[in-house]
Order: sequence, then C-alpha cells, then structure tokens
Amino acid sequence: MDVRDRLEKLLALAASSNVHEAAAAAERAQRLIAEHRLEAWVRQTEVDPIEDARDTPLDSAKRPRRWKSVLASALAEANGCAAYTLKGPDQSHIVLVGRRSDREAVRAVWDWLVKRIEWLSASHGGGKGKKWHDAFRIGAVATIAERLSAADDEAYAAIEGAALVRVDHSMQAHRDALQDFVHAKLGLRSGRQIHVQPDAYAAGRVSARDLELPE
Repeated sequence: MDVRDRLEKLLALAASSNVHEAAAAAERAQRLIAEHRLEAWVRQTEVDPIEDARDTPLDSAKRPRRWKSVLASALAEANGCAAYTLKGPDQSHIVLVGRRSDREAVRAVWDWLVKRIEWLSASHGGGKGKKWHDAFRIGAVATIAERLSAADDEAYAAIEGAALVRVDHSMQAHRDALQDFVHAKLGLRSGRQIHVQPDAYAAGRVSARDLELPE
C-alpha cells in the first residue's frame, strides 16, 4: 500500500462525526507525509522541480474566504510549499507553489480538513454571523497548524546520524529554492495582518485541540 492509499484509508476511517476521533486523524496523516518526505530525502530520491500550480488551483471561489487562505498557508508550510491568492476576473484562486509530491500532500488533507473545520464552526456557532465563523475557523486553523508542526518535529526527531545530516542539507536547500522561486520568480511578498473577533478566534483555537487529524 503506497502513501496515498494509506492516507485515503486513514482519512476514510477518520470521517467520524465524533470531533475528538476525527482530530488525531490530520495529525497522524501529517506525520505519515513527513516521514515519507524525510525518507525520500535520506534516499536522495526527491527530484521534483518547484512549480507554480496556478493551472490546478487548490480552491476557487467568487468570494474568497480568509480562513481558507490561512489554512492553505498552514498546510503549505507544513509540507514544503507556499500558497498565494490569485485574483481573476470572475473568481479568486488559492494556488500552491512547490514540488508535485509536496503539493499532492497538501491536497490529500485539504478537503478533509475544510469539511471538519466547517462542521466545527457550525456546531459551535449556531446563530452567529459570518465574521464570527470566519474568526472561529481561523482560530481552529491556528491550533491545527501547531499540531501539524509538532507531527513534523516528531518525524524529524526519529532520524539519526549521517541520515540526519543529509536531511538537514536537503531541507535547507529546498527552503532556499522555494524562497527564491516565490520571491524572485513570482515576486510575492508576505500578506497583510488579519484582524478577527477575539472571542470567536479563541473558541476556534480551543475547539481544534482535540480535532482528530489524519496519521
């Protein structure tokens, strides 16, 4: 069973309506993705070029939602990619920049997490307005991003000796190449600070602590 099959099986099992069962599932999925990426670097088999995947956007909408942009950035950062918003005449698109294998890792958990966060928001915010739900979802994403980072750290901590040196070199080379592509070739810069309702943001942060993330 390859990594994609294992991820799909894991996410299917994690589709529980129980929020606590359905959050340890993206975290476990992220750990699986990280382990696969690090193992490939140890073997020095990752040779995908960095690409701007604007022809296959991660998400498209007439009215872009801020929380989805924040989620895309969090997933992209956790998987060696970058994400940006491309505005078209009729729609705005969330675009990934990175190697094909890393972009696929983001896509593997994107739809699953979007549905879980929307479900969390609906469960906690009955009768609340759009700004409340947007802030709640951004708070949930912030907690999820921390958990994904911790999953990456666990996978990294398992590497020892010469393999660790090789991974460190590969990671730094990839970061430099990605940064050069984003800044030099696309001319992208950091986005503006986001201001949200503090109470809704805090509620979202708490709600995502036990959300089952995939393994």
